[in-house]
Amino acid sequence: MDIRWLQTFIVAAKYQNFRITSEKLFMAQPTVTFHIQNLERFLGATLFSKKGRNIELTSTGMKFLPYAINVVQSLEIGIDELESWRQGYNRKLTIATSPLIAASILPNLLRVFIKKHREIEIAVKVMESEDIATAVKNREVDIGLSRKYVVDSSLQITKIIDDPVVLVIPHDGWDFDAGIPFDIEEIINNYLIFTHNHPDYWEGLLHQLRDRYAKMRRMEVTQVNVTKRFIEEGLGISFLPRSTIIRETLEGRLLEVEIQNFAMPKAATYLIVNHSESDEVLLFKDSLIHFYHGNTKNKNNES
Repeated sequence: MDIRWLQTFIVAAKYQNFRITSEKLFMAQPTVTFHIQNLERFLGATLFSKKGRNIELTSTGMKFLPYAINVVQSLEIGIDELESWRQGYNRKLTIATSPLIAASILPNLLRVFIKKHREIEIAVKVMESEDIATAVKNREVDIGLSRKYVVDSSLQITKIIDDPVVLVIPHDGWDFDAGIPFDIEEIINNYLIFTHNHPDYWEGLLHQLRDRYAKMRRMEVTQVNVTKRFIEEGLGISFLPRSTIIRETLEGRLLEVEIQNFAMPKAATYLIVNHSESDEVLLFKDSLIHFYHGNTKNKNNES
C-alpha cells in the first residue's frame, strides 16, 4: 500500500469533493481518483459514495478514517524525530510565548540557552498571553512565558522579571539636545495615546492619566509592534515596557520621556510550567534564572 493513498483519502474525507482535494494536494483530479480506487481495492471495501457533485464517506469509510489519520500522523512524527536525530538533537523543548516577549527578551535568552544546550531542539509557539497557561496545562507546550498572571493551583507560576514601563514618543520634532525639559502636559494633550498593548497595566495607568490630563485622547492598539510603528510615524505616543524599545531608542527612532511625580507601573514576565517538570524544563528554568540575575548584577554595577 502507498502512503499517498491514505493522505489523499484523509483530505478527500475532509473536503468531500475530489476537485477541491486535487487543488489542496496540488495534483490532477484523475490522480485523486486513482489513489482512492487503489485504496478501496486494497481494502476490499467502498470508502465513498457519490452525493451530487460531491462525495461522502460510507460507513466503512467513517470506520477506517481514524486509523488512516493515525498511520499518517505516526509516520510524520517518525520522520520529524529522525530528522531531529540527524541534526544532533536528542531532546526537545516547546516554548509558548506572547508576541511581546518573542520580540523583546526571548531572542537573547534563546541565544544563551542554545549555545549551552545544543542537544536540545527548541520549538517556539507564539500565542496571546491569555492562552499560554491553558497550553501549558494541556501539555501542548512544556513552558510558557507570559505577561499575564493567572491563578491556577495545577501550575507553577513564577515572576521572573519586572520591566519598567516608560512613556515613549516620536523622535522627530523635539529639541531634546538643547537641555529644555519636555512639557509632558503638551505632549499628552496633543498626541493620541495608544493603549491596551499589554494585558495587565493599562487599567490602573488610565485612571492616573485621566486624573491628571483631562484633555487626553486615546486609541486602542493591541499589538506592541504596531504601536511602536505608529509612534515612529508620529501618529501618537504610548506607555511601553522598556525592554521592547531598546533597539528603537538606540537607533534614534523613538524617545523615552520621564514623567515627574507619576507612579509608573511595571510589566511582569511570568514563567509557567507544570508541577511535574522534565529535565529540559529544569535546564531552561536554571538558564532563565542565571540569565536575568546576571543582567541585574551587570545593571547594578553599571549604576
